[in-house]
Amino acid sequence: MRQFDKIPFNEKVIIYALYKKCVKRGSKVFVRFSHNLTVKQNRNWDYWTGTDIDLLEVTKERMIIGYEIKGMKKYKGKYEPPGLYKGLGQAMEYFNLPFVISKEDSKPKFNGGAFDFVYLVHARNEIRFSEYEKRIFDLVPIGFIIGTPDGKFETVKNAFLNPIQSKEAKEHLLNNLDSLEKFSLESKIFKKIQEVGEKYFK
Repeated sequence: MRQFDKIPFNEKVIIYALYKKCVKRGSKVFVRFSHNLTVKQNRNWDYWTGTDIDLLEVTKERMIIGYEIKGMKKYKGKYEPPGLYKGLGQAMEYFNLPFVISKEDSKPKFNGGAFDFVYLVHARNEIRFSEYEKRIFDLVPIGFIIGTPDGKFETVKNAFLNPIQSKEAKEHLLNNLDSLEKFSLESKIFKKIQEVGEKYFK
């Protein structure tokens, strides 16, 4: 029996599979980026997110892309894909994140977020995106990606440019990627994800 017949296609597995795609195209990747950031250097600011950013990709072209990921969940004894709206609210939050909070007055330094594009990624048993779903997602700037248990992904709706992006916030993040060490591919957070992902695809 294949491992992915025994291990659910959950969020850790999806993050692992998506990270491999991002790295293959030359991007930098950070996982489960959150506001509990330990900054070793002496800085007068902190990042704050509220919700975890499941996967943050920085492309070779300096585009910042956020992915909110929802995997299979156990329901009545079997694993089911997430409902259409699962994670949509969290993905919407990405447009304004991360906040760059001044340590002097605890206020955000910029109005707007750093991300260029935001995607919601859902686990499904097959690539299927109905007209009803398309109509819903045409109302929002969020893109939609379907991941299947064999580790394949298909973008069924492209994301639009973040309508409330702050160019200053974007440059701040690009210039301080070294402060995201806790969420890098060398981190304990990623190592746990990697362990599950490698076991799944073994």
